[in-house]
Amino acid sequence: MERAAAAAQDQYKSLLAGLQAVGRVNGWQAQQIVFVGGTCGSVHVESFNKNMKAFGVLESKWDPICQKLVRRLLEEQDKVLRSYFAQKGGARGQKGEGIHGKGREHVKWDMYV
Repeated sequence: MERAAAAAQDQYKSLLAGLQAVGRVNGWQAQQIVFVGGTCGSVHVESFNKNMKAFGVLESKWDPICQKLVRRLLEEQDKVLRSYFAQKGGARGQKGEGIHGKGREHVKWDMYV
């Protein structure tokens, strides 16, 4: 988690410096807040809670927001894995259709289009 946060901080260092410079002219402040999502939907709870506090989010809303973040991380991981297996193994099923039908895209939960 620490390496990923450091990489994110470093990745946008020049952009943040530019935003801070422009913001100072208008009396604004800019800071970077990093959310790190890991494999299998993992979220570092302490840093997540710190970020929620920095945004001024009510503490009663933290858990539902975190649950939605975890769900989104799992959905994105699902897309990556499905793409990997489709690339590696090709289509499976009858007449070239994949496991959920030809060309169907996982949208969320158990929904495919």
